[in-house]
Amino acid sequence: MSQPKAKPHHEPKKAPVAAHDLEAALDEALEESFPASDPVAITVDHESAPEAQHRGKRTR
Repeated sequence: MSQPKAKPHHEPKKAPVAAHDLEAALDEALEESFPASDPVAITVDHESAPEAQHRGKRTR
């Protein structure tokens, strides 16, 4: 008996975030996490993990 083929999972592409929206999100995160021992951090990946693997870079 053959098994049904599963559709590949694709995450929807995220829309670019406006600088104002990013600042507001960081401010809210800071307010929600205060007081805390660690500051709010933000990281931005410039290429997706599959692209990095294709280029031979290490991913997290």
